[in-house]
This record gives sequence, structure tokens and C-alpha cells, in this order.
Amino acid sequence: MTTDRPELSLIVTVVDGGDTLERCLDALLGQENAPSMEVIVPYDDTIAEVGKLAAKYPTFRFLGLGALSDRPPANAFEQHNLFDRRRAEGLLLAKGDLVAMIEDRGWPMPNWARAMADAHARFSDGVIGGAIESAAEGPSRWAVFFLDFGRYQAPFETPNPEFVSDTNICYKRAALDQVKDLWRDMYHESAVNWALRDRNAGLRLEAGPKTVQQRKVMGPLAMAMERVHWGRNFAQVRAHGVAPIGRLKWIASAPVLPTVLYVRHLRRQLRLGRHLPEFARATPMMLYLLGFWSLGELIGYVQAKRSGDSPTAHA
Repeated sequence: MTTDRPELSLIVTVVDGGDTLERCLDALLGQENAPSMEVIVPYDDTIAEVGKLAAKYPTFRFLGLGALSDRPPANAFEQHNLFDRRRAEGLLLAKGDLVAMIEDRGWPMPNWARAMADAHARFSDGVIGGAIESAAEGPSRWAVFFLDFGRYQAPFETPNPEFVSDTNICYKRAALDQVKDLWRDMYHESAVNWALRDRNAGLRLEAGPKTVQQRKVMGPLAMAMERVHWGRNFAQVRAHGVAPIGRLKWIASAPVLPTVLYVRHLRRQLRLGRHLPEFARATPMMLYLLGFWSLGELIGYVQAKRSGDSPTAHA
């Protein structure tokens, strides 16, 4: 599966590890008609057990990074800092002409690698993301899917989106190298992708390279705190370089943000005409989580103002 100069390099972000990671890696072993490909699994001492899987997957490269932190992450904010540092190390090591990322909470369909390589051959865009579907069960897990991945359900309203998910994304190396200063130490997909968009590298969504998401069950409080931290992260990246008046507008709109976001998700799902019963059952949990996300955004904009607009984490 690997060559000295693979066509495609793939960095796997370890989020849950264990059986979840093995499910993802097994799906990569089962890729059909795949291009020459290297698979890189970065891990640090907080998830040292991941290294034990190297013997089971000898064609994959398990990249031990040692101590990236002096203690396990205390919350989702710190956890994503580790994700982003691991991904940056994987990007630095990748040799392929195409450089992709997925995360272990999802798994690729059997034709994922071939479809992603073919999409890059057809289109000049520097950043291509694939479709994301759900294997969720229960309203809470569907709520998380709609909030995190609803915009990545095919068919897409526009092939040229504002966002491409770092759970199913592939770059042309020439494009990625243009913004190496942004991801050398820590990879933030929004900062990288928006910088490439501003350089006219092009962002595209394609239905062919598809992954399936299935998160583990979490309690309501843990889910709420995760949203606060993720909203904070997103706001800090978004606010980078924005004038104070722009941040003040976002701060002022925080009270209506849950409603605005929910209506946006609802309109998208109605356009798609898919999973409407699941969406209805997930609505109470979606509104609950959107409230905490909005709180996190508010905190992030305030902190960005106070810290001189320094982007600090994953969006």
C-alpha cells in the first residue's frame, strides 16, 4: 500500500482510539482500486496505547510524538489543541502529491481513496472535501451529526463552500505548501482553508469520497461543555485579524445565534428532503447544544479581543 512517493498521504486523527480506531483502519485496509497510499497515525504520550496497534497494521506508519503535553487534556479545548498538533506533525511527514485527513470516529467507504484521487484529477481546486453520512442511533447522536456534519450531506447546494470538514478533506500538496506557515506547528482547518480560498486555490465539496460518522454516546452535560469549548475555538480562529467593530457585532448577535443556526440547519434538511423524522426528534437536543455553542462563541470573541486576536485552536 505504500511507495517511496505515494500518490496520496492520509493522516488519521485519533479521537476515540480503541475499537473505533481499528474500525477506521480496517476500512482503510479494505480500499478498492486505491491509488498508491501511505497512512500515517500520529499519537502522543496521552494516547500511548495507540502505538501497540502498529504490529497489527504493519503497512501503516504509527508516528510516536512523545510528550506534547505534561498532562492529559482537561477539556475539549485542550483536546483539540492536541489533535491539531498531531495533525501538523503528520502533515510535515507526508510524502504524497495529495495530502488527506480523516478522523477515527468515521470510516471511509471502500472507494474513498480512489474517489478522492479522481476528484483531484478532475478539478483544479486545491482543497476538496467529501460527503459525510451518519450511522447514528438516537436523537442525541443525530443532533450532533446534524450540527457538525449536516452541511456535508450530498447533494450539495454549492460545490464551492465556505467550510470543508477536517474529518474528510484532501489537499493538493502545492496548495498546502503555500500556507505552510499556518499549519507547521498546529493545524486549524478554517485558518488554512480560508487562507487558500483567499489565494484563489479553491474549496470544493464532492459526493464521491464519502465517510460515515458514528460517535460514542455522551451525557448531556459533557455534550454541552464540548459545545462551549468548540464554539470558543471557532470564534478565536474566526476573529483573527478582524477589527474590534466586527467582533462587537458578533458579540451583540450572540443571543439570537441559536435560532439563526437552527433555522439554517432546518432549511438545509428540508432542501435535502432526507432524515426529516430524525431531525424532528433531534430538535430539542439541537437547540440545547446550540445554546451552549453560542455561549462558547461569545467567550471566544471576548478572549480574542483581550488576547490581541491570536488564533489558538481548532474551529
